[in-house]
Order: sequence, then C-alpha cells, then structure tokens
Amino acid sequence: MSGWINKLTEYAKEKKGRRRIENLVIILIVGIIIIIVASSFMSDGKNKKNAQQMKNEVTLISGVTEDRIEKLERKLESILSEIEGAGTVKVMITGITDGEVVHAYNEVEENSITEKKDNAEQSERTDEYRRENEMVFMESNTGQRMPVVIKSYEPEIKGVVVVADGAGSSTVRQNIKDAVEALTGLPPHKISVLKRK
Repeated sequence: MSGWINKLTEYAKEKKGRRRIENLVIILIVGIIIIIVASSFMSDGKNKKNAQQMKNEVTLISGVTEDRIEKLERKLESILSEIEGAGTVKVMITGITDGEVVHAYNEVEENSITEKKDNAEQSERTDEYRRENEMVFMESNTGQRMPVVIKSYEPEIKGVVVVADGAGSSTVRQNIKDAVEALTGLPPHKISVLKRK
C-alpha cells in the first residue's frame, strides 16, 4: 500500500506548477477514499461481532420458551401416567403465544445543556439528550453468559392432545381430561384424549 502512495508522490513531484496542485488534490481525494474504505471494514467487523452476539442471545431466549412447553408436556405425561388405567401417556401442547420474558436492562440517561455567549451578547443554547439501554447478563456456573430475567409469562396454550393406552375406557378418558383441565385451565373442548394404538 505504501509503495502505491510513494509512486503517486513521485509522480506529483515530476509535474510542476498548476499540474502539481491538481495532482495534490487528486492524492488528497484518493487518501480520503482509502480512509473511508478502511473505516468501513473496521466497523463491519464490529457490527458482525455485535450481530453474532445478538443472534446468540436471541437463540438463548427463544430456547427458553420451547423448553417451557416441552417441560410442561413432560410434567403432564408424568402425572397423567399415574392415573389408574391410563398406561403409557404422550402429550402434545400447542400454543397461541410463545410466552414472554422480561429482561433486566441498565438504563443510562445523559442530559447536557451548553450555553455559549459571544461578544455581541448573543447566546446560543444547545440541549443534548442521550439514552441507552444495555441488557444485563450474569455468568452461569459453566461460564455461559445468561440474560437476567425480571419476569416471565407462561405461553398461552391453544390446545392439548393426550394419547394414552387406557383411553379406550370412558372413565379413564374422562379422568385424564379432568386432570388436564385442572392443570392447564383449558376448557374441555380444547382437550382431546385419544386411545394409543
């Protein structure tokens, strides 16, 4: 890169007078372009790092919701299989919403007022306001950075399907339906209990 700049400088020295000024202007423009291109590459690297970090955080956060539904399915399977005559039970839950997780943020607010007076007693006032929110993280025992959760709302359940060995019996089917209704708060028409093949 410096070899290229040296060649441009030598070329400018060869020309005299008016051409020399034109050449200096050209060199100046080329230098500005190089600086702009170099700075864009530097900021792209920083933006890619921030984008990757955000992608990891979003994946981590979205995984929490999936885990909740799966965990609820496992809990239901466990308790429903304890019902007399139910046998082996499989549960599938569908949701309207994924739930919501409210994270902790550090909030920084800055407000500055600058007043300038010149000799003619005219004043110029500048108000600057800046506000930043930064997600708060904590490090787990494994060294993984985890966002701090303030509040979490469970996913809204759309319906539950239960497949059980003992669902051929109307009594067992009704007991399973009653248990799911009690545990999830869903109305009976959103709960389906079927016999396993």
